[in-house]
Amino acid sequence: MRQAPDSPPQETRWWLHALLFFATCATTFFAGGFSGQTEGSFSVSAGIMYSACIMGILLVHEMGHYLASRFHRVDASLPYFIPFPLPPVGTFGAIIRMKSPPRTRGPMLDIGYAGPLAGLVVTIIVCFVGLRLSEVVPLSELPEGSFMEGNSLLYLALKKLAHPEMGPGDDVFLHPIAWAGWLGIIVTSLNLIPAGQLDGGHVLYGLWGPKIHLKVARLMHVIVFVMGMSGLACYLALNHGPTVSWLRESGYLDIVLRGSGMFMWLVWAILLRYVGGAHPPVEDLDAPLSTGRKTLGFVTLLVFVVTFTPVLMSPVTT
Repeated sequence: MRQAPDSPPQETRWWLHALLFFATCATTFFAGGFSGQTEGSFSVSAGIMYSACIMGILLVHEMGHYLASRFHRVDASLPYFIPFPLPPVGTFGAIIRMKSPPRTRGPMLDIGYAGPLAGLVVTIIVCFVGLRLSEVVPLSELPEGSFMEGNSLLYLALKKLAHPEMGPGDDVFLHPIAWAGWLGIIVTSLNLIPAGQLDGGHVLYGLWGPKIHLKVARLMHVIVFVMGMSGLACYLALNHGPTVSWLRESGYLDIVLRGSGMFMWLVWAILLRYVGGAHPPVEDLDAPLSTGRKTLGFVTLLVFVVTFTPVLMSPVTT
């Protein structure tokens, strides 16, 4: 994710970037150590694998932005990694701060898609390797209290490639590397929401300018809010005994279980309230875009479509 300029250029605080990086290594190690383990157990090897993979994905993503900024002589910070000291994720991702805006939409477009496209390459490799290492199990045999990760078009394709033998009643019990790869897909998708100062917002602004950007951003905010409220309704239904009994008898319980996984979109609806509106302007809106830049911009928006995961995480049973 990138943030727009909000302050004059400042001297790089190397110690802060290093401190946040190593702190996030520690929190992702802690989170990964409990990934896929029995309750209360910790695996050092799982922690190392997960931390190395998720930090690699985030680092490549942010360095894509940073190197594109340097190429266009846009003053941008090194990545700020954001640690989160609780499983199962261990981080809130990373951002860079753009200290001076590009003059035209072309460099803005380049900087916007450089991060997600670079990070996606690593994400696909990590996710596929992790899925190959993951065990295929019948859904009926998953441990009580298990949660099912959401599926995007890309993730479904990778699962089919990794395990062509998997049937409709099966799923994968995620290896720590696969967990990092799945999260990499989620990170890519969330950053590519075409709104505000997110990566997708930069690409949208670069392709079509401020008017289209603002209209699409408002539409996305409404869509995300409706998804979150739908998830909340499903979550509340699952906490009402008579409703759960009726849903089970009528055959709708699985749908509501999956729908409850949209609850977390409410958090993004709140976030988009602050970063999902207007985009910082560039000096020259009328400078032409090359065919190559437009193509990569459209490819990046297509990446958003294939990585978009409506249901993020839902219980298997209740």
